[in-house]
Amino acid sequence: MYKVIVERPRTGAGWAKPGREPREPDDRRAFEGMRPRGGSRKWLNENLRPLQRWLERQAGRRWDAVYSELCKSVDRRNSVQQHIHVHLRDFVAIDVLEIGGRLCVARGWGGVVALADSRCDLYVDPRNGCLMRNQDAAADRALRRRERLLKVRAREAGWREGVRRIDETTQLHRVDGIWYRVELAPVPPPRPGKRKPGACVPAPAFDALLHTPVGSCAGKRCGLFGRCDVYARSKRQLNQAELIAHRLRNGDGPDPFDPRVAVARGERSRKSRGRLYFGAQHKEH
Repeated sequence: MYKVIVERPRTGAGWAKPGREPREPDDRRAFEGMRPRGGSRKWLNENLRPLQRWLERQAGRRWDAVYSELCKSVDRRNSVQQHIHVHLRDFVAIDVLEIGGRLCVARGWGGVVALADSRCDLYVDPRNGCLMRNQDAAADRALRRRERLLKVRAREAGWREGVRRIDETTQLHRVDGIWYRVELAPVPPPRPGKRKPGACVPAPAFDALLHTPVGSCAGKRCGLFGRCDVYARSKRQLNQAELIAHRLRNGDGPDPFDPRVAVARGERSRKSRGRLYFGAQHKEH
């Protein structure tokens, strides 16, 4: 009812170089065992999702009534069903204390932590003895999941903080909190020198964003523009209409990734995960 036991696939211990077969028939194996060589064993895998769904449906009830109903259906003489009580604390924070008006969880290996930092989706409220949902922990996990998803989307879109790529020759850069439109141009080839025959000198090009000659900033241009064969030919500060169109804002604050920009450019985007639903809540108190 609360637990499903399935068999895991067998795993071998790796490949071993076979030895030479004995020449004499009497020296060979008299029999071959049925168990595979290399220490392969059969392992069982447990599915605790039914137990988790059942506990989530009991939210709002008295924990004494929930635990009594669980013990009534679980035979402790059976080793498989007895193992349910071992995993019960993985889903329900039972040892909850109220310290300074805040709910904390007492863990044997980690001391006392805040209820929001607990990984359990349910907890036993010490004020009324009811099984409640850990909304703070769920919201914190949803926030971390959203931040991780934004990082993945930013990496897929090639986003960098303070840089927006419009096309091959146009980029937006934030310098000292101000956004500029930078026009890129190919680096001119070096020209032959006049004093020494066969010698080449860099072309007289000046990078408008780095304020240095092109010949002395190849590494900086590669890290700034993503390419080494271009330089900033000109730059212009964005006006208010352009800032609104590109969803940008001047200032020294963080430059968070906006997935709507990637979607507007026609790039691939993923569906966001909706809110978690734990089912109907009981009215028993």
